[in-house]
Amino acid sequence: MKSTRVLGIAPLLVSGVALASDPAIHNAVPDVDESGLAVVLVMGEQPGPGLWKVSSGDHVLWILGEVSPIPRKVQWKSQKFDKLLRNSQELLLDLSGSWHASAVEMSAYRKAEKLPRGTALKDVISPKLHGRTKSTARKFGAFELEDLRPFSATNRLVVSSMQTLGLKGFSARFVAEDLAKKRDIRITYFAAPEPPFDKRLEHWQHESNAACLERVVDALEDGGTGVKRLANAWSIGDIDALRDLVPAFSFSRDGLRADECAAAMRGGEMRAREYDNARRTGWLNEAERALRNNRTTMAVVLMTELFDPDGYLNALRARGYDIAEPR
Repeated sequence: MKSTRVLGIAPLLVSGVALASDPAIHNAVPDVDESGLAVVLVMGEQPGPGLWKVSSGDHVLWILGEVSPIPRKVQWKSQKFDKLLRNSQELLLDLSGSWHASAVEMSAYRKAEKLPRGTALKDVISPKLHGRTKSTARKFGAFELEDLRPFSATNRLVVSSMQTLGLKGFSARFVAEDLAKKRDIRITYFAAPEPPFDKRLEHWQHESNAACLERVVDALEDGGTGVKRLANAWSIGDIDALRDLVPAFSFSRDGLRADECAAAMRGGEMRAREYDNARRTGWLNEAERALRNNRTTMAVVLMTELFDPDGYLNALRARGYDIAEPR
């Protein structure tokens, strides 16, 4: 059965996969940063951020942190990453949260996006959030939200904002995967266990996903300035800026889908914690195996796993590995 590879930023951007061919009919939104200057997106080949180095004797794990979105006219090309990959024995990819959607699942997802007949978005979110959502939607031409559930309205805002702002959904994991296949490097895929699709769909439909809608409104109310700054920072490798920008503006699960949004999408805080614990434990086991068995291993993970006090990097540090941050 044919399946669709959905980016790791899904399901927030599941609609983005299906809507990518829609014409970009929106007008550009003028936006400026705190200095009052316009935020201009970078273009062309860009190196992305530097790599974190995890060492155990002469065994090394190099880690790239990724975010989404990035500028539409940027092509990520890192000579250092490619050179290290050529001399590596393995590429470790964390695909937690990604989803190969079958045609049947995508059909069910489409049906789940709509509210029951006679119910509107204004009936299932607070009046304050509804007003903010309408105002933000107008900035990006995200029309016809009233028939959608909160998780679907969130998707529509994300996709429309990217079209308007000149951004694209992006996963360095899949670019690295293609490079590794070209270089004939072994690839290990890790993903935390997921509940059945129908259970995930049930969680996404719940009205508590208004928390996700509020997060995306928070990120986009400034007209997209913060999101564009994030996209530029990753492209040129500005680590200091990324530390501040990722939690507020990334469309991945380490940004808009964190905290209350993650709990809503997972069916409650307890299930969200259990999932995060399983994900971190599983990934760390794979990383330690690779460090034992390989002289050199490459890995791609979400950027906040390299910043978060409870993330992958600090967990490796606590287990006695030497960590060197990119210069």
